[in-house]
Amino acid sequence: MSDNVDMAPSTEPGQTWTRRLLSPFAILLYVYFVYFAVAYSRLYAYVPIGLKNLGTRIVGFQPSAQTLGLYVWGAVVLILGFQMGTALAAWAGRRPIELDPGLQKVIARLGARLQKWRPVRSLGLGFALSLLGWGVALAANGSQVLASGAVSLISIATRWAQSPVLVWIAALQIIFVPALMVFASGRRQRVLAVAAFLVSVLALGLLGARNLPAKLIVSGFLAVVYVAKPKTIVRIAVALLVLLVLAMGVIGSVSKSGIYGASASTELAVALVYSDSVGTAYNLDRIVRITPPTGVYGGKLLVDSALAAVPGVDAEYANYQLGSYLQGRTSFTIDGERIDRSVSLAPTLLGAPYADWGVPGVAIQMLLLGALFGYLQTRSRDMLLMVPVLAAMASYVINGVNAGVHNPHGIIIIGLAVILVLGDLALYPRVTPASDAGKEV
Repeated sequence: MSDNVDMAPSTEPGQTWTRRLLSPFAILLYVYFVYFAVAYSRLYAYVPIGLKNLGTRIVGFQPSAQTLGLYVWGAVVLILGFQMGTALAAWAGRRPIELDPGLQKVIARLGARLQKWRPVRSLGLGFALSLLGWGVALAANGSQVLASGAVSLISIATRWAQSPVLVWIAALQIIFVPALMVFASGRRQRVLAVAAFLVSVLALGLLGARNLPAKLIVSGFLAVVYVAKPKTIVRIAVALLVLLVLAMGVIGSVSKSGIYGASASTELAVALVYSDSVGTAYNLDRIVRITPPTGVYGGKLLVDSALAAVPGVDAEYANYQLGSYLQGRTSFTIDGERIDRSVSLAPTLLGAPYADWGVPGVAIQMLLLGALFGYLQTRSRDMLLMVPVLAAMASYVINGVNAGVHNPHGIIIIGLAVILVLGDLALYPRVTPASDAGKEV
């Protein structure tokens, strides 16, 4: 990812299909279908026999026809939303920006002041601001490790004492690292962006949760696809896939050994592939079986998940409430320390909205996600500013195929994507049909 990277989308012949096949929405569809297919595989046959007690009820489990139908329905609505978002972005892209004269002056003055800042002059506005944001997020990452008194990856019990605010600020690396990759210009900036990526993967891994470095690796790759030369994209994809497997395996084995015992750690990564995938499908199936088509929570899961991001507010986000709903453990012991809270059960991307509002809830969520992907993915071809937000949102949703997006960080990043779309649309007021004549999408 050094001299083989162009820092703007290229229109070279032959690259279209490479970018389309590795676009954020395409990867979401791959993960969405392949992930659920694991439940119909015989992968459990390769799980070491000594670890099958991690999920004896899910060995050989296959979802019911009703659950499979809901999953397929979710995909259909997701694709429909994507088409709607794409069409809306095409409509917006045909219209010239019409800013208010007063707003134009404010932007011009702000730009002039920023250009006087030495780092902006030497690095460029986009890269300088991204570097600043990354530094703040990395500092929060380090502050959380210091505040915990131990590295959560090794002392897993400290995860329940982590500050939601510090962890959220640390998670902004998932946006700012892709931004560094997108705005990097020249060899030195590209090397710095790659170094920041590797440092952040390690730093987020120290917080003891596999999902954070995994999201960073995914968002970093999705951003690189927009700026890398077509001939290098496949090589980058292979390298980052290896890094993803390594990070997930190492962090999973080390952190989960604190829960399941050190004797299991050597083979735990193998078992987690099956138990994580089929276990969440199993949770979704249980939710579908005991929940009416109209849901039972009436939006409480979504509201509480959003409120959980507010400091001082006592609210549990969806996966913990679903843990109680499915009669999971109300407490557990890690390294001799008793944790008095319900277990978090991942319910796939559909579990929480179905428990909230049933089939309509699934439709609304998937339609919104599809529309955001369609709009941002289409507009990002011309506006690289949108790529970091798109990449970060996509990483949360792709990870959410397993765990869902009803969590504080997921709701915030999706909310940021909504604000970006609405802000972009606000710059494109409706014009008379005559002014559109002869224009192509």
